[in-house]
Amino acid sequence: MLLRMIMRATLHHRLRFSLAVLGLGVSVAMLLYLLAFGDGARNFLRRNLSAFSPQILILPKEYVSSQPLLPRGLADTLREMKVGKVFSILRLPYMGGFPPKAMGVVMGRDFSSSMRFITDYEILRGRDIGDSTRREALVGRGLAKVLGLKVGDSLTVATGRYVVVGIMGGEAELIDNTVIVPLNLLMRDLGTDRVLAIAVSPPPERLNEALDSLKAVLPNYTVQTSRWLADLANSMVAFGDALRLSLSLVSLFVSAVLLFAVMSITVQERRWEFALLRALGATRRFLLASVVGQSALVSLAGWLLGSIVGLLLVAVSDRMIRSRFGLDLLDVSPSSFALSFALAMMIGVLGGLLPAMALLRSNIREGLGG
Repeated sequence: MLLRMIMRATLHHRLRFSLAVLGLGVSVAMLLYLLAFGDGARNFLRRNLSAFSPQILILPKEYVSSQPLLPRGLADTLREMKVGKVFSILRLPYMGGFPPKAMGVVMGRDFSSSMRFITDYEILRGRDIGDSTRREALVGRGLAKVLGLKVGDSLTVATGRYVVVGIMGGEAELIDNTVIVPLNLLMRDLGTDRVLAIAVSPPPERLNEALDSLKAVLPNYTVQTSRWLADLANSMVAFGDALRLSLSLVSLFVSAVLLFAVMSITVQERRWEFALLRALGATRRFLLASVVGQSALVSLAGWLLGSIVGLLLVAVSDRMIRSRFGLDLLDVSPSSFALSFALAMMIGVLGGLLPAMALLRSNIREGLGG
C-alpha cells in the first residue's frame, strides 16, 4: 500500500518531480566530474612517480621556479662526497607543431652518471642515445604518434635540430610524452650553464645519512627527498579537491532547496488526502514514511541520472585529453560514487522529512476542511 501511494503521487506530479530529478542529476554529475580530476591526478602521480629514480633532489630555494638556477659544477662537488650516484636534470616544456598538436617535456640526459633519470623506459623501435656528442633524441611513443615521427626523422628542441634514433615507451604516461636529448647539447641550445636540479640516488640503507650530509653542506639550497615532493604534490591535489567539492556542494544545496520546495508544495496539495488517511486510522509513522520515501525515490532517480551523465562526461573528456596529450588525467573512484550517493540520499531524506513534520503537526479537521 505504501509503495502504491508513493508511485501514484509520483506519477501525478511527474513534471514537478522531473524538475527535481533533473536538478539533482546535474548536481551529482557536476560532483562526479569535478572529483574525477582529483582522483585522476592522484592515480597519475602514483603511476608516474615510480618511473623516476632519484631519491634526493637538490633545488634552488625557489624550488617552484622553472628556470635553471643551479650551477652544473655542483654535481661534480657532490660526486666527490661519494653520497651516491649524482646526475644533473634539465627539462623544458615541449609543444609540437603550431598550433600545438601535442605537449610534452624535454629531458636532458646526463652521461656523466650511469643512472638514467627515467628508469623504466624501453626502446620500442630504433636504439638508445649513443653519447653526449651527437644530436640524437629519443621520443616517447605518444608524442611520436601525434606528431607523426619515426626513427630517422628530425625535430627541433629549443634552437637545436635532433635526429630521432629511437621511440621509447613505458607504463607511465610521462614517458610516452617525453623527449630525451644529451644534456650538454640541450644546455648549449638554451644558452645556459645551469641546470634545473641535481639528483642523488644513494643506497637505500644510506638515504637518511646522505640526506643529512647534503643538508649540512648545502644550507643555501633546498634538499628534499622525492617522497617529500610527492607528498607536496598530493597535498596540492587535496587542496584542489576541497575547492572542487565546495563548488559541488553549492550546486547540491540549490538542488536540496528545489527538492524541499517541490515536496512542500506536494504535501500542501495533498493535505486533504493525508488528513483523510489519518482520520481512517493511518499512523503518523506511515504518513511520514510515505513522504520521505517519495522524496528518497526522487533523489535516487536524480543520483542515477547524475551518475550516468557524470560518467559520460568523464569518459568524453578523458578521451579528448588522452588523444591530444597522451595523458590519463580523469578517473572516478568508488569513494566518489559513495560520497555522491550519500549526499543525494541525505538530500532526499531531509527534503521529505521537513515537509512531513510540518504536515504531522497540522490538525486533521483543518486538513479535511481545506
